[in-house]
Amino acid sequence: METIRYVGYDNSYLKEINDFINESMHKFISRPYKVRQDVANIKEHYIKNGGNFWLAIDTKTNKIIGTIGLEKRDNMGIVRRFYVQEEYQNKKIGTKLYQMLEEYCKEVDVKILYLACGNILEKAHRFYFNNGYKQIAKMEIDMHIGVNDDLFKKVL
Repeated sequence: METIRYVGYDNSYLKEINDFINESMHKFISRPYKVRQDVANIKEHYIKNGGNFWLAIDTKTNKIIGTIGLEKRDNMGIVRRFYVQEEYQNKKIGTKLYQMLEEYCKEVDVKILYLACGNILEKAHRFYFNNGYKQIAKMEIDMHIGVNDDLFKKVL
């Protein structure tokens, strides 16, 4: 029986989303714990502009185990906050979250996706390459990029 539920953003999970993303960023790429403005106000940063945000929730524990966000800019999108808790990786949870994002992109006419990914995240890099992304030398739109990030682009 499937124990993972996939849902669109729900404000009742806001604190848990912030905690999950902080923990993920610290664990995977050694970023400090802090209030991240986009996560602190998902409705304003993602939803209002036509983007979206999805959660994977373990129904046995009712805990968030994965997130992914789409920041929409005209017909371009930025994949943000894509994390799956380590013990849930390699179980197609990230694939399902990502498929939800791409399906939504079709609905809202996003033609190009961009993302920045920590250069030490080899498994994530493989995931992006396997899903049609190309690594690029510089970002073609204005977005936050970490000092140790690799950049990716996919034409849908």
